[in-house]
Amino acid sequence: MTEINVELAVAVVSAAFSLCAGIYSARANRKAREFEHELERRRKAEDEVAAALRILRQYRDPLLDAAHTLQSRIYNIVQQSYLNIWLRCGDPEEERYARDYTVYALAEYLTWVEIVRRELRFLDVGDEDHNRQLMALLAKAQRTIQSSALTGPFMVFRGHQRAIAEVMMVPTGAPDGPRHECMGYATFCRRLDEDENFRVWFDRLRREVDELLDRGRDDRLVRLQNDLVDLIDHLDPKALRIPAQYRARIPLPTGIPVQATH
Repeated sequence: MTEINVELAVAVVSAAFSLCAGIYSARANRKAREFEHELERRRKAEDEVAAALRILRQYRDPLLDAAHTLQSRIYNIVQQSYLNIWLRCGDPEEERYARDYTVYALAEYLTWVEIVRRELRFLDVGDEDHNRQLMALLAKAQRTIQSSALTGPFMVFRGHQRAIAEVMMVPTGAPDGPRHECMGYATFCRRLDEDENFRVWFDRLRREVDELLDRGRDDRLVRLQNDLVDLIDHLDPKALRIPAQYRARIPLPTGIPVQATH
């Protein structure tokens, strides 16, 4: 083999090694980028799940309290004849409280549900059964409220549920923690008296409380009370906040129609 051929062979082999090294390096770099991308995706997912869990912990107690307030008011109306006793008792203050606090209890619950929904809107709540069950229970109560197939008052379609929550929300002004909360009952009553644009969202619901006095038992209220007890059992399974004796269920009548949504 001549000297030129040797040099040519060496050059070819060197080029081949360089090409192989380049291909290997490119593949290694691509795999490294893919690995880094996957790590970043996992970190983001873990951060979202952690943020979702933090939000759920922050709002668990007010959501639990609101669900208990509403289910307790429904139980007293259906099982204890609360409205029959107080809505026409002759005392204007007590009659107003019977009517407006019933409406407030529903509005307060809708507000905390909407606050949770907004806070979790862009987050992954994770794959834990507990979180999925919470979302399912909230959706179940929402469908009960909006169902046109159930008899009774307080049929509020989904968009109106969110609108009521919107007018009930007040900013906390806190740099950390919950950004919104639900207005208190005193503020609610004052707004009903002074703000017609606010009051219009509740006029029909207030009338329906009066109509309840002559209607008797209604499927929507009974089903909603059971839905809320399911939610309470989920949020407070050990009955640390709401004792078991305050979770009595109204018996569900047979033949309640399948829920229809709007």
